[in-house]
Amino acid sequence: MKDVFLKFSLIIILMISVFILPIFYPTGIAIYFRLFLLLLILIESLNLFKIVFIDKKFIHGYEPQSKLWGSYPPLRGIVQLANSATLRFRNWSLTNKIITNAATVLFSIFVIFILLEAVFMFIPRSHFYDQTLASKLWYAKYYKPINSLDFRDNEPAGINHLILFVGDSFTAGSGLKSVNDRFSDIVGKELNKTNKKYTIINIGKPSADSLGEYNLMKHFIYMTKIKPEKIFLQYFGNDIEYVAAENGMKFGGFKTYAEVSKFLIPAVAGSYLINYIYWLLPREYIGESYITFLAKAYKNDNILSKHKDELRLFVDYARENSIQLTVVIFPFLTDTAMSDSMYVNDIVNFFKASNVSTINVSQLVRDIPVTERIVNKNDAHPSKEVNRMVAREILKIM
Repeated sequence: MKDVFLKFSLIIILMISVFILPIFYPTGIAIYFRLFLLLLILIESLNLFKIVFIDKKFIHGYEPQSKLWGSYPPLRGIVQLANSATLRFRNWSLTNKIITNAATVLFSIFVIFILLEAVFMFIPRSHFYDQTLASKLWYAKYYKPINSLDFRDNEPAGINHLILFVGDSFTAGSGLKSVNDRFSDIVGKELNKTNKKYTIINIGKPSADSLGEYNLMKHFIYMTKIKPEKIFLQYFGNDIEYVAAENGMKFGGFKTYAEVSKFLIPAVAGSYLINYIYWLLPREYIGESYITFLAKAYKNDNILSKHKDELRLFVDYARENSIQLTVVIFPFLTDTAMSDSMYVNDIVNFFKASNVSTINVSQLVRDIPVTERIVNKNDAHPSKEVNRMVAREILKIM
């Protein structure tokens, strides 16, 4: 009995460790350590099942000889007691068989869960909300190369007719397994088929806003001592978020696992299998909708004016340094009509009024299904096809 308790306690401790580990270390060498823990759990669980349900000896088939002893009056009471005990033994044996069968089914399900858990530790999948375990695996596996300046690009090589691509995750290529599928790299490949050689540099940074992108660009140019001939600035609807926050309109944040019981959160957050299934399903975030928040920010004249001041920094910098500026404006690809109304048309008109060329991606993707515009149903970053379409428009301009 003591051995059973110790093994059961060890399995519980190992399970707790397995669910906690991904919350702090979801990728890297921790994956293989977790795989080792799962193997230990499987081995100890098999041993425990064997001890409790296979090696355990039960009493079966004890049947007093009532016919032999029942006729002898002094022993009649003993025989009745024995018959009663026999019935209890039989009932107990039947109950024990039912428990054993049920335990076998549950144990089989547990083993399948452990095996699937091990498998899903190696299944990456990008997600627009990149805090999922599968998304972290995706970034660890595919978000490469990272150069010495911490951008997802090769080291800058040469300064022939330098073209600089500036933006956020849409420019960096989130959701695309290869940088070769980004619009910046497609443009570079096509341009370098000609006799005139170009240097393409991508400094896209996920989650960067317009002011952050401008500062990154200035810092990059200062550090590398280069001067681009052309700058392609990529714009997306969440670029207004930080200036809105600075002016008192803060988004409350996504309420992750808000609808999950607090007792189940460790399982949802710490299991690769459960987490994958949880985020695979459509999720409505509890609290103010992010889209509603952005719509309010764009409708606020003060916030929008200050945001346009940030965008004007790019216009002024390009003019002062004789650089051709083009702005690629992305909508929310799952709803272009909403995006056009919220910000796309206004931002396009703003840059046109400053004599800056624009590429309105809403118009490019309008005739293709939503499923072909985005990486997957949970990741609304532009697909390979959309990146190719944007690249073609850039090449037309050039």
